[in-house]
Amino acid sequence: MEKNQTTILKALEKVYFISEKSNLDLKVFHDVTNEIKQISHYFQIDEIQSILLATFFSLSCFEEVEPSEVITYLGMKKIEFLPYVSQVQFLVDKNILERTTNRNYIREDYVVGKHVVDYIIENKPIPRHLIEIQTKVDSFFEFLSDLDKLSVKKDNEEIRHIYFVNQFRQLLTKNRKYKLVQFVIEKLELIDSFIFFDVIIDAMTFGTNDFHSSLESTVGDYTARESDTFRYITTFLEGKTKLNTLNLIEKDNTQFANKHRIQLTKKALKYLLDMEGISISSGSSVNNKLVYAEKIQKKSLHYNLSEQKQLEPLLKSMPHRSFTDLQKRLQESSMPKGLTALLYGAPGTGKTETVYQLAKKYNRAIFKVEIADTKSMWFGESQKLVKKIFTDYYEYKKQEKICPILLFNEADAVIGKRKNAGSSSTSDTENAIQNILLEELENFDGIMFATSNLIKNIDPAFERRFLFKIQFEVPSTENAAKIWRAKLPILTKKESEFLATKFNFSGGEMENIARKYVMEEVVLGTKVDFSKINSFCENEKWSEKNTSTKIGF
Repeated sequence: MEKNQTTILKALEKVYFISEKSNLDLKVFHDVTNEIKQISHYFQIDEIQSILLATFFSLSCFEEVEPSEVITYLGMKKIEFLPYVSQVQFLVDKNILERTTNRNYIREDYVVGKHVVDYIIENKPIPRHLIEIQTKVDSFFEFLSDLDKLSVKKDNEEIRHIYFVNQFRQLLTKNRKYKLVQFVIEKLELIDSFIFFDVIIDAMTFGTNDFHSSLESTVGDYTARESDTFRYITTFLEGKTKLNTLNLIEKDNTQFANKHRIQLTKKALKYLLDMEGISISSGSSVNNKLVYAEKIQKKSLHYNLSEQKQLEPLLKSMPHRSFTDLQKRLQESSMPKGLTALLYGAPGTGKTETVYQLAKKYNRAIFKVEIADTKSMWFGESQKLVKKIFTDYYEYKKQEKICPILLFNEADAVIGKRKNAGSSSTSDTENAIQNILLEELENFDGIMFATSNLIKNIDPAFERRFLFKIQFEVPSTENAAKIWRAKLPILTKKESEFLATKFNFSGGEMENIARKYVMEEVVLGTKVDFSKINSFCENEKWSEKNTSTKIGF
């Protein structure tokens, strides 16, 4: 910088003061012509961009600023500022301004990048490479990357659904030069197109085509409402979507719609190879059993007071820094480093969902073991298979930057009371399984959750192995009312309190009622009123009649 020239910080300040109520009229800036030229030269931008930068910089010194604040300061109406939006975008493209998208996509927050501010304060020249517009790589991979970023914004509720759909449509049109994109535009509906490319992204991320995508989550990433998700899934399972008829996506053999996994068909893999030169292998990959946090749908859970108190130590241990500090302290004290917890209670009280939401909140992957589904495989090679669960977990732990969670879901089958030795080969096998588990838990190094419905049947040997034992009960009346409102927003406060008082339901049972509500409206096309919802509740428990005292409403 020249010695007789004012500092760049002072130049920005002077232009900022003049810009107030200026309407960006260059005649107003006659007295700061030299400062504007200095800013223009310093950042390699034009006069208007210099004035805008000075205004954004000064208004965002200590916090991000919205465009509306800048517009007001300049004394302009919003419609008058529209021609200058491209100039603001240019400053963003040059990495001078940084933008954070607000939930309302029309409004965005801006701040001058920290890497730029440091040079301004020290009055040093900014290296050119820091404020150069980067040439975007034009490729099919870049198209997939843009789609993934757009999907994340929608998932994080940073943009509205209508804006998301419009942007996705424009993204396809912009990239129709790629053969596979052109094929999709001609053959598929918009929602089919999104699902198809999202499954491709998942397969490329994992490196294999091996049912890495959840049908429910993938559809939900596109749709605006649960009813729309349910409607599409139903059509897909009936084989009636374009993805079915063109044989592009196939599902696994799971019989429950909310647990279906999907992948590309051989035909789709061939299209991907022939049209874009991308080859993805089939078969298992080392990560195919992990459920990643970004794929877990965020839900609000309501706990009773006793559950909150018991969960508090666990919650405070789950952040990455807290857990690593805890492990270090335990190791220094020659204590086991593992964090193990048994969540027990009646079905549908939120035990498994609690683990998923902890994983979601603290960005931890889950290695889920469904005991009931796999126990039949254990006879004969049981010890090896149980041992492999922990071997695989430790492999995942090495690969992941943040320690994953090992989840034994419905663990009653393997932590139940021991059978008499020698009474049968089955009993001996189950006892052998327990011996392996007890040995692994003794020196466990990681985070493990087990869920159980039948705490009284658990073998006493496992009590010491679980550091935390937390009981989940049916929601209190107050919490039940909150859950009713969350599951069925159409309910009034009075109606939700009525249902909470009348029916002693778990959260899972309330979700069943909500699903029946959606099915009634989508499948039958009928409007569901409160009396119908009450009828659903009356028929929910088939094993016994609800015996709670009825009250007036």
